[in-house]
Amino acid sequence: MNIASTHLQIQKKPVFISYLLSGRLLHLITCIEIVIILLLVPAIARMDTGESTINWLLKYYAICFILSLPVFSQLDARSRFQNYKKIKDQFFIYGYDGRILNPVLKSRCQRDSAIVAASELGLKSECRDYFRASGYRWYHLFPDFVFQKPQFLFTRYFWQTTFFAPTYSPKADFNTLRESNIQSRLQMQFDHEPA
Repeated sequence: MNIASTHLQIQKKPVFISYLLSGRLLHLITCIEIVIILLLVPAIARMDTGESTINWLLKYYAICFILSLPVFSQLDARSRFQNYKKIKDQFFIYGYDGRILNPVLKSRCQRDSAIVAASELGLKSECRDYFRASGYRWYHLFPDFVFQKPQFLFTRYFWQTTFFAPTYSPKADFNTLRESNIQSRLQMQFDHEPA
């Protein structure tokens, strides 16, 4: 058992606030996209395409593409919320361990969701220190694969994990959990340790 894990400082936040914080960059991108939609779509719709069917199709294709952008950023935000719930559970059950953060290292949005989960359990500084020690700073916005392996964007795995992550059901109910009531947490931890 990890002794440090028994000293978690649980901060209760409404789920909606945690959702907004775990995908804050993606929500900001959505707001920017909505502003772009409000500016561009009426301008594109007013464009005179003449009699050409190709121009008409291009015009409506451009409108549909622009309208789809906020949907993708919100699907990504939903997937990051699933990361947040899973990481928060793992920190709660096992205590702080850098290995929990390894799967989310290479993506800014995933790192943000991990920091939110860690901060709600009083582990924010450890989490930030781990990311800093791994070489990541605030300005590392793009996922590593964009520069190392850009063809990854076209794989089924990317689309499933980025936009369609399965719903994660937390093992701990943080709404009813009291900071002083650590016995249920310890019992969960003992249940998951190998014999």
